[in-house]
Amino acid sequence: MPLKPSEIRDMSIDEIDEKLKQLRVELAKERGMLTMGTSLENPMVIRDLKRDIARLITIKKEKLEEKR
Repeated sequence: MPLKPSEIRDMSIDEIDEKLKQLRVELAKERGMLTMGTSLENPMVIRDLKRDIARLITIKKEKLEEKR
């Protein structure tokens, strides 16, 4: 399930970093399964993961800019 921007904004920067690590590992697993020829249960998972990662990075940058 994709993350909502409001959920991400409620997280601290450390929590965002931890979630980024988790999502990047999950994305690597999904890509690995795809390259091995395993059919994915839901091919949209990769797209959703990439979008969530982009959302996290964007909101993290916004929070860092606010601190300046």
